Amino acid sequence: MTNEEIQGMMEFIIKQQEVFAENMDKADKRMNRLESAFVGVFNLVNETAKLQKELAEQQKEFAEAQNHTDERLSALINVVEKFMSSRNGN
Repeated sequence: MTNEEIQGMMEFIIKQQEVFAENMDKADKRMNRLESAFVGVFNLVNETAKLQKELAEQQKEFAEAQNHTDERLSALINVVEKFMSSRNGN
């Protein structure tokens, strides 16, 4: 191989290394953006799960309160019905 051929080969290798380094830099930046996006999605999923758990607990409490209200309303209706039937009977 001549000196010129070696020099040309070395220039080719250097250019290829520069292209490779640029591509790696682009890939690294893209990976950083993807990682940030993934962390954001992960945090949103965790927050959503937390809120769903809180909502389920609140729904349970609401259902219990609704049952208590239904029981009290039924008792009131019974009292009113007894009162009305006793008035109609007299």
